[in-house]
Amino acid sequence: MSAPAQRGARAVYLTPWGLYTRYMLGAYLRHIMMVSAALMTIALTIDLWPQVPLFTGDPLHVVWSIARLAVLRLPDLLPPFIPFATFLGVVWSESALTESRERLLIWNSGRSPLFCMVPALMAGLVMAAALFVVDAWLRPAAIHVQIDERLGREGIRLDRAKSGGNHWIALPDGLLRAEIEYGPPLKLHNVTVYKLDSDGHLLEVDTAAMATPAGGGNWLLENGRYWHANAADQGNVLSTSAMAEEVETPFATRRVAMVLDPLWLHNLGLSPQYLRLSELNKLARAQIMSRDLSGYKTRRQIIFGETLLACAMALLGASLSMLYFAYQTRWFALVTVLLAGYLAHFAGKAFTLMGEFGYIAPFLAGWLAPLLLLAAVVRALFVIQKRRGLGISLADTPHYADSTSG
Repeated sequence: MSAPAQRGARAVYLTPWGLYTRYMLGAYLRHIMMVSAALMTIALTIDLWPQVPLFTGDPLHVVWSIARLAVLRLPDLLPPFIPFATFLGVVWSESALTESRERLLIWNSGRSPLFCMVPALMAGLVMAAALFVVDAWLRPAAIHVQIDERLGREGIRLDRAKSGGNHWIALPDGLLRAEIEYGPPLKLHNVTVYKLDSDGHLLEVDTAAMATPAGGGNWLLENGRYWHANAADQGNVLSTSAMAEEVETPFATRRVAMVLDPLWLHNLGLSPQYLRLSELNKLARAQIMSRDLSGYKTRRQIIFGETLLACAMALLGASLSMLYFAYQTRWFALVTVLLAGYLAHFAGKAFTLMGEFGYIAPFLAGWLAPLLLLAAVVRALFVIQKRRGLGISLADTPHYADSTSG
């Protein structure tokens, strides 16, 4: 505030934890929680209703199992909605502020629109932290409990105790066909390894009853046979005629070099969002001959980029509300703001899918949407400042006349 000797206009300074900030932050968080609860009620109903027939027996046990499954399903259903719920909660609060005429009080007090963004920033940071905890830690932990206990539809579908069936897997120098036992420990059954030379000709075929990781990029084959092409006739494949039958050498154990990541095989079939953060970091750097690599890299960027998205959605809701709800909430303006929030939510999901399928770089998939939203926030604030006759500096804030001035 100004010095005691000064009279007339006084500057309004930023107070990060002042009365206005505390009041608006409480309103934001209250409405965000209400919106999240409504969305989760709908999502849980849609998710759990088809799974009720999976539970049989004593009614009390069935109710307990469904309630427990509902708690475990929340970390999987909630994260995609948190940024949008943050936006809706902020818009709800800002609309209520306008309709109660409290915004006029704020404008008349001389508070800068830039200062009014502090509560939205704090709300965004709170929701970003909550989103990171739920999405990066609680979601993988919850889905693994469901898998271990074969609880619910997802637990049964992703049961790792069952055989993964036969898989054809591309290798840098050939092809692998095997039945996967996820473990731990990881094992491959009914293994056939086809190795090609630099010209693409069949060079070696190894078959075995079982294969296990042996470290250093090697796999230990057990109880099998192998065939190796003759140096003089490498272009021919195994013959099926009795007159020209190829010779296969049996073995009890044999080490074979294969560029095949055991961690990837162990988690094959699991969506990237169900992987623990430590596993995700390893797989994002692994040598994988699969589209899964794009999914792992994109997921790692999304985990951190979505925290910025939550903050950007809070700031977008506050800035658009101050731009369109400055003095009253008109239905057309409200629809426009809500549509802008939905398009922002949709853009984030679209970029995620494009990154997972390899259409755009993983970094862009995770960070492009929040960066574009922040640019929109800056533009909206610039328009608001200009409309109120202000500049873009925090020091260039409104002043009001002191009541003691003559």
